[in-house]
Amino acid sequence: MSKPVKIVILGGGPAGCTAAWKLSEQGYLVELIEKDAIIGGLSSTVRKNGYIFDLGGHRFISKDLKVLNEIKNLLGSELKPRARKSVIRLRGKYFHYPLEPLDLLMKMNPVTSLSCFADFAVTTVKNKLKTTPDISLHDWIAKRFGTSLYNIYFGPYSEKLWGVSPDKISADWASQRISLLNLWDVILHLFWKGRDKPVTYATRYLYPERGIGQICERMAEIIQENRGRIYTEMRVTRLQIKDGKVIKIIGESKTGIHEFEADFFLSTIPLPELLLSLEPTIPESLQQTCDLLSFRSLRFLNIMIDREQISNNNWIYIPEDRFTFFRIQEPKNWSETNTPPGKTSLILEIACNYRDEIWNLADKTLFTRCLEDLSDLGFKLKESEIEGYFSTFAQHAYPKYLIGYKQRIKDALEEISRCSNLLSFGRQGLFRYNNMDHSVKMGMVASEIIMNKKSSSKLYDIGSGQEYFETDETLKDLD
Repeated sequence: MSKPVKIVILGGGPAGCTAAWKLSEQGYLVELIEKDAIIGGLSSTVRKNGYIFDLGGHRFISKDLKVLNEIKNLLGSELKPRARKSVIRLRGKYFHYPLEPLDLLMKMNPVTSLSCFADFAVTTVKNKLKTTPDISLHDWIAKRFGTSLYNIYFGPYSEKLWGVSPDKISADWASQRISLLNLWDVILHLFWKGRDKPVTYATRYLYPERGIGQICERMAEIIQENRGRIYTEMRVTRLQIKDGKVIKIIGESKTGIHEFEADFFLSTIPLPELLLSLEPTIPESLQQTCDLLSFRSLRFLNIMIDREQISNNNWIYIPEDRFTFFRIQEPKNWSETNTPPGKTSLILEIACNYRDEIWNLADKTLFTRCLEDLSDLGFKLKESEIEGYFSTFAQHAYPKYLIGYKQRIKDALEEISRCSNLLSFGRQGLFRYNNMDHSVKMGMVASEIIMNKKSSSKLYDIGSGQEYFETDETLKDLD
């Protein structure tokens, strides 16, 4: 393939921005289209009245040294190592996050604690006698933590987050996201001190001074310095295909209809949206596939508070269904520059579906409800302390790995591959529950594919393994 002169990139999140950044540095003419008003996608930042709010909580950490160094060089001294501290609020008490069995044993009532350990012992014996595959998220958790802990914490939290029973969710992502504190490993470590300690999650991370969105914002500055163009508040509506190639993209904005032609098109928009935008229209069977590749949405209630601090945690996990939100974030604990001096803020993360009751609820109504929940949790905020509040939204926050999703993704990507000058990647573009660093790496690899340095198959391997994403093994390269 001869060197493309012009590249059009759909989506301005970490994957799209990284690809545009890298290609622009190599002299390619780049145009990037983003539907939101700001760059960053799920890793964007809103700044208001001296407060900084990310779109949910994001930190940068990577096992890939090349990716890590790229971002460190990009932001320089503005990217700083931070300590991570999170807890779970369960049944009126606070537990370590991730769950630690000894912590549970000490804080739960004796009957519940003994039940958890006895249940785990029985489960372990059953698994030794008969091995069965992990089909669902329920299967994976129950085998490693026992049914009692599943019923107490993992099950309620998972259903609150995903909006469906864990029996319907694939087990594929569990090993990447759930820190493996198998009770048996912990017991063995207690009695055999020489035994390797179980792998735990990363306790430190990198974070920019001006919010996580600073990463994509800096990329955007370089893209424009290299004569690239960025279009925001523009939605891609159609991709016109002829003779196995995309010949034109149609976008809509407040100013009207826009047409884009290019040698190559890179898409990071949600995979179902990309498929449904293809013209000629995809077969009806694939349209049904798109319906089944659904996302869980998030709404964030951002509250500005005239108080020094609420807690010393990055996150507080709230598994109980009676509370509106599933997680509380205090941005000041990520970086002291996220709030004005002497003040703090909260981000309440609320799982929902696009345009459902929670998504459409008026800010004032939601704030009143959440204020009551905070009070019930012991965080009583005075009216005089509240400086303001507002909502931000993420329509395509979490790809739902419903059982059978792998074949649907395969079918979708096979249809995309029919276009020789179209590539889909990124968290939403591959329908993959990966981290920010994986999306950055995908953008780097996508740019190398354009430059004839790598095969497109390399994209699909990123963030697809079964190993835990974040461990302290990566921390030596943060400083």
